[in-house]
Amino acid sequence: MSFVEYIGEAPGRLDLLGGVADYSGSLVLEIPIQGHTRVTVRDQEVDKLHFESQQADAAFELPLGSIKTCLELTTPERRCWLDERKVPSHVRYLFGCLLLMAETQQCLPENGLHLSVESTVPIAMGVSSSAALEVACLKALQQRFRLSFNGTELAKLAQRVENEIVGAPCGLMDQLTCAYGEPGSLLPILCRPDLLQDPIPLPPGVCVIGWASGVEHAVGGSPYATTRCATFMGLELLKHITGKDWQYPTEITPEVFESICDQIPESMTGRDFLHEHECVSDPLSVVEPDTGYGIRDSLRFPIEEHHRATRCSELLRSKPDNDETLCAVGEAMYASHEGYTRIGLGHPATDEMVALVRSLGPEKGFYGARVSGGGCGGTVAILMRQSALDLFESTRRAREDVSWSQTQLILSSKTN
Repeated sequence: MSFVEYIGEAPGRLDLLGGVADYSGSLVLEIPIQGHTRVTVRDQEVDKLHFESQQADAAFELPLGSIKTCLELTTPERRCWLDERKVPSHVRYLFGCLLLMAETQQCLPENGLHLSVESTVPIAMGVSSSAALEVACLKALQQRFRLSFNGTELAKLAQRVENEIVGAPCGLMDQLTCAYGEPGSLLPILCRPDLLQDPIPLPPGVCVIGWASGVEHAVGGSPYATTRCATFMGLELLKHITGKDWQYPTEITPEVFESICDQIPESMTGRDFLHEHECVSDPLSVVEPDTGYGIRDSLRFPIEEHHRATRCSELLRSKPDNDETLCAVGEAMYASHEGYTRIGLGHPATDEMVALVRSLGPEKGFYGARVSGGGCGGTVAILMRQSALDLFESTRRAREDVSWSQTQLILSSKTN
């Protein structure tokens, strides 16, 4: 017996500006890549949930009743349930989509389902392989259950899968870009939390490429979580200093921040913070008493990054095909990269890669570079002329040694 196949697709993404400032209400500038993830869903006669992944080269099965069982559990209990059954990480994304779709849309499958994944999005390289998987899966399930979503509902549901089922405290920009990004254009997102602005087409002959470092990145890792928590600790201190109930750190201008930043400690332990404050406003951050937090720089970064992204967005709209504009955007990228280092999300490999791009310079078609997404390795985003791609490839290969042997080129959409 043959069954209808329902197919959902979504690209990965490169982060030109914004990055981890997304959780602070910043404007971010994102672009989809050529790599896509495809999820195929079809019914099957056996009452099981069957998961296959081309990249994982493995299959996994759960009883059909697993969805109903997990609907009765709390979020922490759901994660424990998955842990006890040793459910692989890629299956958790797919099962999470099924579970939250059933919970929010009241659509329990009456029979078994077969879910298979094919993807050309590099895994753990900071180009949103997880968000692409979530969005592609939800798009396929949307067809299977004949559902419709309004606005950014699908992307928000994908983020919930990552936050609640997988346990990674990511912002929303990845899911929004994977769901709504347009080929060859930057997608400006004001992350308060999901205000999509009109796409900004890249100037003719200009591209954004990704240079994957080979150093695996994980949003759930401790440096990211620590930096995120430090930002919201800083926000609480800022509220106390100014007497204003700021919702997002990025509501404050860099000038205002600099005028009062001496009143914010450079660092403090979680214990010292909790002595004066019960918690932070971010539901995905937990203040650990014995952890040291770099408060001032973690708060400074999103404030400055929002300013950088806003200015670059305006320049690219008003004077797009202009070398002065591209050089200004490039300098903003270098400043952003330096900011990542200050907040503990840098890595020697990506520092070396950015330095190499900077040494080539605008006169050879290279305007700017920065670590993309969550940092701590992953991928470097590069703003450059398409005509310089051959030079970049020859330079990259000439510099490859043991430490660079795993680097690879990731093309954004509409790049030749």
